[in-house]
Amino acid sequence: MVSSNFQATEAGAAILTAGGSAADAAVAVASVLTVVEPYYSSVLGGDTWALYYDGGTRDVTSLNAVGPVGSKATLEDYTPRAGEYGMHQAILPGAWDGWMLWLRDHGELPLRQVLAPAIDIARAGYPVSSEMTFWLTQQEQDIRNSPQLSELYLRNGALVATGQAVTQPDLAATLEALATAYDDGAAAAGETTARHAAGIQAARDYFYRGPLAEAIVQYSDQFGGYLTLEDFARYEAELVAPISIDWADGIRVLQNPPNSQGIAMLQALNILKAEDWSGRSPAEPDVIHRQIEAVKLAFADRFAYVGDPDRTPVPVEELLSDDYADQLRGRIDMGSAAEWPIEAGLDRQSSDTTTFHVTDSEGNAAAVTTSLGGQFLVVGDTGIHINERMKFMSVDPGNVNVVAPGATVRHTSNPYMVLRNGRPYLLGGNTGVDTQPQAQLQQFMSVVAFGLEPQEAVAQPRFVSTAFPASIFPHPADNILHVETSFPPAGIADLRARGHNIAVGVGIFGTANMIELSEDGTVAQIGAEPRNQTASGVVVP
Repeated sequence: MVSSNFQATEAGAAILTAGGSAADAAVAVASVLTVVEPYYSSVLGGDTWALYYDGGTRDVTSLNAVGPVGSKATLEDYTPRAGEYGMHQAILPGAWDGWMLWLRDHGELPLRQVLAPAIDIARAGYPVSSEMTFWLTQQEQDIRNSPQLSELYLRNGALVATGQAVTQPDLAATLEALATAYDDGAAAAGETTARHAAGIQAARDYFYRGPLAEAIVQYSDQFGGYLTLEDFARYEAELVAPISIDWADGIRVLQNPPNSQGIAMLQALNILKAEDWSGRSPAEPDVIHRQIEAVKLAFADRFAYVGDPDRTPVPVEELLSDDYADQLRGRIDMGSAAEWPIEAGLDRQSSDTTTFHVTDSEGNAAAVTTSLGGQFLVVGDTGIHINERMKFMSVDPGNVNVVAPGATVRHTSNPYMVLRNGRPYLLGGNTGVDTQPQAQLQQFMSVVAFGLEPQEAVAQPRFVSTAFPASIFPHPADNILHVETSFPPAGIADLRARGHNIAVGVGIFGTANMIELSEDGTVAQIGAEPRNQTASGVVVP
């Protein structure tokens, strides 16, 4: 298993050693990350897209744990506040219900045992990492304006520094209360075979139809948010079918369906798969240019067609067809960089984040990307850092991703899974808003097309295009190609000659983690983000 923080990786490994499944370990990892990386994700205040391979049935399901816009929201009220900090940026947090679905269907251990590492770390404290110092500095003014955040992250009037300890007693109490709800629900069920399911349902109800929903709605009402008790009471996460393409014989790439943006990665790969990549290198300018241009075409379609599928049908089958990929491939000019505006290919129809991956000895596998969106805001005395997903919606009434009560946001999270002859081959993800499908494509290509090992793949210098409207308000289309400082100078010069407007060392490059499995599933190779001080991976015997 591999994650962005060694304490989370250790927690997941301990759960696997104790007989837990990949689902149990994933929830343990996500819960610890909630404590030690509160600027990235939260099992309580955030949202999640994830993929799960069941080693018994060999089926893959996609977890859609993204809640809707609150029913009090209106475009008229939200628009003047679209760029402002506050509770009005929060959609209904869906992650907890999604995690409970995984434990209900795939879990082996009691909830208290799964949450124990996170509860212990929240109470005892943990050292501030350099990554956390960076994020706290970015959010310093909002921290100082919030009594809850000031108590957590200020010491004698100054931000906590790298190496100092942070405790989260309110969050520990909330996680403890959820574990107790599980215990009480399981005990009331009586019959042994029904206890786990009853306990999980009790933990779901405690959050969405009990004290936590009440606390979040009270805070939302107090500070101008849009959430209601009815929104919480009727919400349920979903297990849905993933979408996929065939890359080559026996190699199938799976992604999360809309409202996730994962379809953009699949579209770009579909454009690229007809090329002969043998003997090529990921550093070649031609290789990089072709990938960049494929990404731009995929993101143009994402902007035009991908939103809430319950409100605007998304033409998934057409977008992922081989015929359409052939059409888009013909639009790539190898000598010239396309710039926004880029037309979508089909006829128009009406109509901050962390990633980790787990496998277990039973052949189960989980690929997870879960997120808050970037805002530092704690709800009252619950200890819950709440999301800011409304910033990822449009205020343009004609956009498929427009703000509306009950709508679901076009979500940036999109971990991927690759099957080889029906069994897990690659589990991967990359954080960073619109960077995600682009960097994931680069890592997939590095391993599958160019033969690199996972650690080499995640260490490759990344490039990120912004030749399309960004997901976050005010949605600029900058037409800049961002590359890391380790990018080869000769490659930069070549790409500039083709018309790419390049910025070196500035951009959202995100963090990546991946696992590669042997054909029989017995050998795992791990790629842990070298840009991140705390990232780690482990293979549990």
